[in-house]
Amino acid sequence: MVFLVINMYSTRALFNKFKKGYENALKGHKIIFKDWDDTKGIRDVLRNKKDSVSSDSGVSGIIITGSNYFVKGRTHSTIDESIMRSRLPILAICYGFQYIIANKSFIKSNKDGYMKYHKSFRIASPLSLPKTKYFFYHTDYIVKVPRTFTVIKKIKNKIVMAYNSKKNILGVQFHPEKYKKSARLFFNYWISNYITERK
Repeated sequence: MVFLVINMYSTRALFNKFKKGYENALKGHKIIFKDWDDTKGIRDVLRNKKDSVSSDSGVSGIIITGSNYFVKGRTHSTIDESIMRSRLPILAICYGFQYIIANKSFIKSNKDGYMKYHKSFRIASPLSLPKTKYFFYHTDYIVKVPRTFTVIKKIKNKIVMAYNSKKNILGVQFHPEKYKKSARLFFNYWISNYITERK
């Protein structure tokens, strides 16, 4: 399969800290990395009909990464409209999920700044994923989602995983790419349940 990973960070250097995680998680698949502001590059990939796998563009799914930007900030990275029009499965991670939610009233901020921690939990829907450790690193967090999303996992008042079945968008507030073991498990889970099963 072919996956398009959109770097939402302000610089490539910052993204490189997470890049190996994606390469490990998607080992055996082709990965195309593009920066969020490379509009032409992103649209060229989505228009490319070579090496077709499961769609006209040849891309099986799109991953929108976390970011050091803040959705509520005056300056922040954006998701090109061609991505949302592509009708491809999307995995939106942390900032990527917050950006897609769009409604800023659904997003709260930690008054003490960044929160850095890990949590171990299992995912019961749609198919069981065993208890696994995931990495959280964020200031903003989601407390409510639009009606188009179904909440899959919640920790206290924080929504950490939700799904839009109509647009096939899976949003998570943690970084599944961080830990080698959980990365493989989670991305295989996403591919199996949200791409392969929905062809």
